[in-house]
Amino acid sequence: MRSVLSISLPEETKKEIQRRAKKANKTTSEYIIQIVQLEKSLISEDELLKMAKESEKDYKSGKTKKLKSLADLMKK
Repeated sequence: MRSVLSISLPEETKKEIQRRAKKANKTTSEYIIQIVQLEKSLISEDELLKMAKESEKDYKSGKTKKLKSLADLMKK
């Protein structure tokens, strides 16, 4: 089921959204839906920091390997 959402934007922002939607061959609504879906798939800053801290902990405890190249990653 679809519903309508009205928002107030500065004129320049509205034009920018319309320009980007047109460039992507989408309606304004389709473009905004795509952007919302994309944003949902991004990692938050808090999640990224948590992952970095866990990785650093693993590195310091010797649970990781330091590779010289990507080819080393493929070696068993």
